[in-house]
Formats: sequence, structure tokens, C-alpha cells
Amino acid sequence: MSRPQSREARSGLILVNVLFIVALSALVVLLMVSSQSDAIDRTVRLREASQAGVIARSGELSAVTALRRDAATAPETDNSAEPWAAIREQDIAIEGGTFSLTITDDQARFNLNTVANGGLVTEERLGKILAAVGLRPALRTPIIALVRASGPLANLDQLSTVGLTVAEIAALRPLITVLPLDTSINLNTADERMIAVLFDSPMTAGLLVRTRQRNRGVLTPQDLARRDIYAPPGVGFTSNFFRVTSEVQVGDTRQRIVSSLIRQSGRRGPEVLVYARRRTAAASK
Repeated sequence: MSRPQSREARSGLILVNVLFIVALSALVVLLMVSSQSDAIDRTVRLREASQAGVIARSGELSAVTALRRDAATAPETDNSAEPWAAIREQDIAIEGGTFSLTITDDQARFNLNTVANGGLVTEERLGKILAAVGLRPALRTPIIALVRASGPLANLDQLSTVGLTVAEIAALRPLITVLPLDTSINLNTADERMIAVLFDSPMTAGLLVRTRQRNRGVLTPQDLARRDIYAPPGVGFTSNFFRVTSEVQVGDTRQRIVSSLIRQSGRRGPEVLVYARRRTAAASK
């Protein structure tokens, strides 16, 4: 009886070994297929990301071209009725996805970096902005100290180092920006709340906004003079700093590129340069 049991035991052991080899082979095949699938997915994502980047840069180039042309044809004003401001696309269909583009005037807001050497006027203006958005006036002192010690700031998120919360920084964004050079605030693109801060008068702000609307988006020094309104320091009617935001979706890949532009005089006339570019993953819609 012992000999048949021994054969059965050996047969069982062989079967276990065979099953183990089969399972191991299946696992190897699965890993190979999975690896190939991952490699294909990575290739697809890289191709989509590359295509999205090219499309976004094309949108950036269209803004650069429009701003350069504007400087040559209408250097006396920058306003929301001009062709550069009309460059706005929202979820335009492209091959395999969508494309959106906006261009905004960075000089429509107060440049926080000007407090580094702007004197009492800019310090008081910062205090008025804090009050306008409901923040503590006492924040003005540490903010100014930060700019003078660490400036020029590269982004408003740095205000967190002096105790501002994410919500407080978000409240400031509609009225404050950070730019690498001293700048004026463009009355043609500033919103009514910003103008109210500049003139310390909501009534004057309302009057100027209505005048601007009647003039198809344009305010001039003559418009202020006719109404006996004195322009405070640090305001103007033109801009040289702009921001272009491109959002592209190709397949399952979404990209958001924010390009900061500066317009200046060059050897051959006006030129527009990208001095900063930030790429982020856009949120899915």
C-alpha cells in the first residue's frame, strides 16, 4: 500500500509544480502586457502634453503680435475696446480637444512692489486697498516691511510669510498685482473699485466709469480736466505689462499656461517679450 501512496504524493507534487509554473508564467505575461500598456499610456500622454503646449504657445504668440501692433498704431492709449483686449476664446474646438485664451492688463491693478520706494502715497494706497476688501489696516506695516526686505515679490502667495491667509490673499488679487518694475495704474482698464481707491471717492469712480463707457472704453486726460478732476500720482492711460492665460485640452490631458508679457521699445520698434511663464495642470471641467 505504501508504494501507490508514494506515487500519488509524487504526482501531487508534480501537479503543484506545474500549477506554480503556469501561474508564474501568467504573472510574467500579465506584467509584460501591463508594462506595455503603461508605456503606451505614457507615450499618449506625452504626445498630448506636447501638442497642448504647442497650441498654448501659439495663443501666446497671437497676443504678442496684437500687443506689438497696438504699440505701433495706437501708443497713446490702452483700453478694453482695442483689438488686443478682444483676443478671447472660450472652449474653441480643436482637433482632439478644446482651447481657451484670455489676455488681461496687469496695470489695471496696484503694483505692490512700488511700496519699496514709492513713499507715502503708495503706502496710503495700500492701506486703502486693505480697507476696501475688508482686511485689517494693521497688515500694511508687515506687508511693506516684507517688500522692502525681500522684494520685488514674484507672486502674492509670498504674503503668507507675514501672516495673511489664503482667503485674505485671494481677496487682494482683484486689486493688487506684483510686477518687476515700477508701474502706474491704467484708468482705462482699472475697475470701479480700484478707481474709487485711487481718487478716494466712489462718486468720482462712478462718474469716470460712466464716461469711459460712453467713450467706448476710453478715458483721456482731457476727460478728467473737463470735470475738474485731478489725477493722483501713479495713474496713467497706457500699459506695458500684460498677462496671457491659455488653457488647452487634448484627449485626457489638460494644461494651463500663464505668460507674463512686457512691452518695450526695441531697436526696430515696439517689442513684446515673455518675462515669465508658468505651467500648471488645469482643473477638469
